Order: sequence, then C-alpha cells, then structure tokens
Amino acid sequence: MLLTAAASLAIAAAAMLLSPAAARAEALTGPQVGQPAPDFTLTTLDGMSMHLADFRGKTLVLNVWATWCPPCRLETPDLIASYRALHGGDVAFVGVDDTEQAPIVRAFVAAKGIPYPIAIDRDQRFSKAYDIRYFPTTYVIDPQGIVRARDIDVIAPAQLAAFVAAAKRGENGRITSSLQDRIDAVLAAESFPPPADDAAPGVRAAYAKRVVAAIAKAEDLLNRSDPAKGQNVDLLATRAEESALRTRAIATLAAATDDDVTASALLAVMRGDEAASRERWSEAVADYRAALRLRPSDLDALNGMELAAGAAKDARAQIDAAARLAAFAPGDPDTAIELGVTYQKYHHDAKAIAALKRAHRLAMTAYDAKPSDGGRIREVAATHLFLGRAYAAAGERTQARAEFEQLLEWARRIPASNSRHAMYIEEGSEAIAALDLAATQGHHAAPSISLAPWTGPELPGSVPGSIKYRVMMTGAPHSTIALRVANALPAGWIASFCTGQLCSLSRAKVAIPSGGVASIEFQVLRTDKPKPDRAAVHLDASGGGISAHAVTVVDFTR
Repeated sequence: MLLTAAASLAIAAAAMLLSPAAARAEALTGPQVGQPAPDFTLTTLDGMSMHLADFRGKTLVLNVWATWCPPCRLETPDLIASYRALHGGDVAFVGVDDTEQAPIVRAFVAAKGIPYPIAIDRDQRFSKAYDIRYFPTTYVIDPQGIVRARDIDVIAPAQLAAFVAAAKRGENGRITSSLQDRIDAVLAAESFPPPADDAAPGVRAAYAKRVVAAIAKAEDLLNRSDPAKGQNVDLLATRAEESALRTRAIATLAAATDDDVTASALLAVMRGDEAASRERWSEAVADYRAALRLRPSDLDALNGMELAAGAAKDARAQIDAAARLAAFAPGDPDTAIELGVTYQKYHHDAKAIAALKRAHRLAMTAYDAKPSDGGRIREVAATHLFLGRAYAAAGERTQARAEFEQLLEWARRIPASNSRHAMYIEEGSEAIAALDLAATQGHHAAPSISLAPWTGPELPGSVPGSIKYRVMMTGAPHSTIALRVANALPAGWIASFCTGQLCSLSRAKVAIPSGGVASIEFQVLRTDKPKPDRAAVHLDASGGGISAHAVTVVDFTR
C-alpha cells in the first residue's frame, strides 16, 4: 500500500529529528535549557513568600521532591552536603514538595535536618509552570534568571557542582556519560532506515515493532543509571529521541494497518505513548481506549491508560485500568496496592482500605510460604505503609497509627542491605509524627513522642556498639520538651540523648522549632556486657504540664 502525501511528509519531517543532536534540540514540554525560567510564587514551611525575582543575582538550585519518592530520599544527604559546599552569597537552594501536606513534610525535614528552605506548591502552579512530571527533578537557574540545567534523576554532588559552575559562567550545563552514549546508539537514526514506499503491511508492522523494542531497551538502560558512579542520563533528551523514532514508526504503520487487529492495536498504543510523551493526556486516554477495544487484555495499553488517566484526572478510566491490571494478576500484592492507592486518590476511602487489606492478605500468604525471603518481608511492610496512609486519609488516626507501628516492626526485619529497610523505618516514624502534628497543631499543642531505629549517619558523640534510635517529638512551636528515661535500667546499661555535639545521660531538654516537630538521637549501650541482654526502655516527654510516653525493647543479641 502506498503512503499518502501527508504520511510521506510526516515521515520525512520525523527523519530530520532522528540524530541525537537534532533530537536534543526538539522542544518537548516545560522550561527549556537556555531560556528564561518561569516566574513562581511559593510559600515556605515557615510561612515566607518567595519569588524567582528574589534570587536575581544568585545561582538558584531548585530541587523538587516528595517524601514518598525513594530516589528523593536517596539523594537528600547528597543535597545537604552540596548545600553546605556550594551555598553562600551567590548560590541559593530551595526544595519544593508539590504533592503532600505540611505535617509529613515537616516531619521529614526535621528527621533529615534539611538546612535550606522547603516550600509546598499547594496550588500546583509551580508544578505546571515547571512541568514537573518526575521526582526528583532539579533545575539550576543562573543569576539572570535563565535555566541552565534541568536534571531528572538522583543528582550527584559532582554533577550539581558542574551545573552550578556552568550557570555562574552563563553557560548551559551538560549531562554526558558512557551510559547515555549507549542509549543514543540504541536510538540512532541509521539503525532504523524506513521501509520502502511500496513495502508490504507486514514489513511496516515489523519495522514498528523494532522501534518499540528499541524504545523498551532504551528505557531499560535509563533504569540502570547510577549518578554516584558517573552514569548520568539525560532523560529529556532520550525522550525526545524516542519521540522522533516513534513518530516515524506511527506514520509508517498508519499507512499499512488495513484490517489487521494486532497492527491496529499496536498503532493505537504507540499513538497513546506519543500523546503521553507530549502530555496530551486526554488524547492518550482515547488512544489507549481504542487499543483496548481491539485487544482487551493488552497490558501495554492498560498500563498506559492508568498513567495517562491519572495525569488527566480521569477517575473512571484510571480506576478501571487499575482494577483490570489487578484482575490480571490476582495473587500480586503490588497490583492490589496500586488499586488501593488509585481508590484513595479519588477519595474512595472504603474501597481503598478494602483493596489494601486484600494486598496485605496476599503479601502475608506469600510471606508464610517463604518467611526468610527479604522481598516478601518488604511486601508485607509496604502493605502496612499504604494501609496507614489510607486510614490517615480517611481520618481514622488510631488505625493509621497502628499500621505505621506495624510498618516499623516489619521494616526492622527487612535485611539492612535492602534500601527499603531504612526508608520504611524513616517513613513509619515520620508518619507517626505527622499524625501527632496534624492532631495537635497550635500554640497549646500537647507533646507527643515516637521511637524508631536510627537510620542516618553517625552523629558526633555516638558510641560504637550502642543501639541507636531516632526520637521524633511534636509539640507547641517554640516550647521546650523535657525527655527522660522513666524506668530503672538493668545494671551496667547506659542511656543518653544526643543533640548536635552534645550527649546527656538519661535526660535532655529539646526546643521545638516553629514547625512543631523535632528529632534527636537516643542511644543505649552496656558496659562489659552485663546481663540481661534484653529489656524494655520507657521514655517520657513532658511540656506544659502534659506528658507523653513511648516504650522500646532494646535487644543486644540482635
């Protein structure tokens, strides 16, 4: 079948964009490197308003993150280190969370000791202006307000320092690595010569499938990025290269589908993928829906539909896609979790909790079959995390706290080598603090206290061999909370609270900042290994004549 003139022109135009250099020049969406940054108005956790113009004359690092984002948690210590190395009169840092409520953000900031301002994009205007599609995303803006770097990935200190140095010179930052070179080679134009104009439909379909396979391989390589080892990837440039290939394949396939259901479904999915890459979400939903009419069990179409419908805020389509994906994998806890999270997004609280309870039952069944499997322990912990969030969203604080306490118990069982071990412990303690903070806001807030194993770097004053905990406290802003070990410890046991460079035995006073939440280290050690090996330790937190209590079991045999 011959191509129409319009299709020929479309293919020719796409071919012009296929080289890496040309593809990198293709504007997708959002602020472009080398162009003026959009203005913004943000409010920090401390209630201060900030605008882009406030940073004129300085290089500005804008990091967009979320507490639920594992890579964001991973990069936080490096960002803090970069801030300490780079910030000053001519460099400023701002963190932006645009998906969460203030209490959980305050708890995270307190737990991590983030020293730079954190803002919440409550009205989503910043998110739209800066085209925030992925977490984490970092922008570097030069002193004249020009975007000099847009990095979508965990950002390593060396890469960020290079971006800042380039911005100070008024130059665009570059992302280069051997991994990005491999991705460019996979998507190279010369590897995909278009079929002849008179090629048979089967040849055209095979060409489109090759393009789909190449894009899938590029995506797999993207997932192997490791900025800490210098393997950075330029996600936006790669998306542009993929789009250029996909556009040409769509035009080729569109001229040859005829009555071939498989080819027609593939074409619809590719059109949906392309519309999604351009953030034309409603169009993408329509394309995926067309593919599903032809092939109701097409998993690519269902996954695409769930993503696009979520971005389009099409509740019916996203819930339907999530439910169908869960039905395809009835024994998979992860798809049940995704269904529960989708219900929660649209405030179907009862359905969300039911789906997440089912996920928990599935995870427990898998765990009971192989209790030594760290991955199955992680799945159980995940169900407690998401159930806790669902109960919190439904206003059921008691059940939410119980789930977060269970999260902490299961997170302790995850092997320490698994990144979810520390992350789930941190999320559990932060979530409990956020519950308390949300319930006791105000200048007469009662104190609260929670304990979780310490997951951060060693603090000055920490003693080797001690067992360390993070103490999270909430209370009235600018109040003082008195901490003490409330029970008699076994002979030879020593407990201390550590803040900064100082540690004090059995007692401490902690100033609660304006955010209403504080975090310090608590450690227990023994001298000469006396017995017993295990005991409960009771902590009291008091302020304003009101006390709160926490108990932990310290076990030196673990």
